[in-house]
Amino acid sequence: MRHGYSRRPRRMMSPEIADRLLESLRPTRYLLTRSLADMPIGCPEYRQVDRVVQEIDGLAGILTGNATYYYRGGHSADAPDGTCR
Repeated sequence: MRHGYSRRPRRMMSPEIADRLLESLRPTRYLLTRSLADMPIGCPEYRQVDRVVQEIDGLAGILTGNATYYYRGGHSADAPDGTCR
């Protein structure tokens, strides 16, 4: 027994706010991942942008329980609004 502490983590953010936050980060994450293709792998900018993308994915994992929340099936190049670019 853990002295009255619940094993279930307590959510600090309402589901409505979490949904709005995740959707507002979607275009930012998309732009960041697209910009990685134009940078030399390993350069300082690449590492920082990649780190931001990983942090966004980590937040999505915490809020949804799914760290692949932003991933699309297959190898689609869809933009955040569903159009192909």
